[in-house]
Amino acid sequence: MVRAKKKEDQHESSFEQALEKLEAIVKQLEKGELPLNESLEHFAEGINLSKNCLQKLNFAEQQIDKILSEEKGKIIERPLQLQEDGSC
Repeated sequence: MVRAKKKEDQHESSFEQALEKLEAIVKQLEKGELPLNESLEHFAEGINLSKNCLQKLNFAEQQIDKILSEEKGKIIERPLQLQEDGSC
């Protein structure tokens, strides 16, 4: 029940909120001070936050593709070409 509520909250949060929470979880896990069960819960929450952030980024990328691909008043979708190092 608690896990379902957390997952629901993650989908309603903004990208920035989800990323901030994900960074906090990573810092907690890197300290290595949490009990195993709590670490696993945080890890699962972090994975869900990561998926949520990726979905929001993919949606933003699609919007950018549409905006940049306008030709002759007609919208033509093209994939955004990203380089290996993550810059564009």
